[in-house]
Amino acid sequence: MSYWPVLALLTACCETGRDLATRSLLRRSGWPTNLVMGLSCLVSALLTLPFLRLMVQPSDLPQLLLALAASGLVNAVAFWAYGRALAAGELSLVLPLINLSPLVLLFSGWWLLGERPTLSSSAGVALLVLGALLLGRGTAAGSSLVQSPGARPMLLVAVLWGVAASFDKLGVQASGSLAWVALFNLAVALPLLTPAVFQAQANGSLSTAGTWRQALASKHCWQLLALLLVCGLMGAVGMVSQMEALRFTAVVHVIAIKRLSTLLSAIAGVVWLGEPRGALRLPGATLMLAGAVSLLAIGIRQPIQ
Repeated sequence: MSYWPVLALLTACCETGRDLATRSLLRRSGWPTNLVMGLSCLVSALLTLPFLRLMVQPSDLPQLLLALAASGLVNAVAFWAYGRALAAGELSLVLPLINLSPLVLLFSGWWLLGERPTLSSSAGVALLVLGALLLGRGTAAGSSLVQSPGARPMLLVAVLWGVAASFDKLGVQASGSLAWVALFNLAVALPLLTPAVFQAQANGSLSTAGTWRQALASKHCWQLLALLLVCGLMGAVGMVSQMEALRFTAVVHVIAIKRLSTLLSAIAGVVWLGEPRGALRLPGATLMLAGAVSLLAIGIRQPIQ
């Protein structure tokens, strides 16, 4: 029996942990979004590098380079927008919008990978998308979901990640999961961190050794570093699990199950962060679970050969 459902569910749990840690880091640190997301990707890459001795030699270097360039560019923009959305909006409100990415993936997976969606898998994705929109219900009276803080950046993320997931599978096919995760995170971290470094140089913060020593001596700094480590660790484990799962089933099945992280994060936002209107999101949660269960059943019956 294929174990991809376990890997996909592990990915969803790791995404939830990363969402909570990233939101907390953005709120507590006051750092710019590109710096937080870039450092998170860099930590994920560094945590993965020691395991590259287990990798096999790339079987298709041109495909690997093409997938890396395309995925790095698309995901750099997506991670930047993702951080802005997490910083600006409620988790239980903006994260459900990312469930639109499997809808985009139905078409990008067909176009780039030849994974033609079946009627049943399309119905499962439709349940997830509808559930996500209901889960995001509960904005203030007279306002719309897309007008809420953080919603528009998250819609952009949904579209970009719906396209980028297909490039991920091409990269895994060319290099293996561990190598792809390390290279991917480095490719995303570089364009995110470069502007932050130049900005720090312009402000003189990189050249002031005393400032860095004082910062590292503070308890607050070590708390931020711990949050950053959690972000990187959750990102690395979740992404390796996702890439391994992609080897056994269609991309849309894995990404749809991964998007259950928005349900878990929405629950965490209501229970732990005190975000309001949690009871209004129960119908959406039910539909999302129904869509996930149907996609799990479809994927188990129809594994990738």
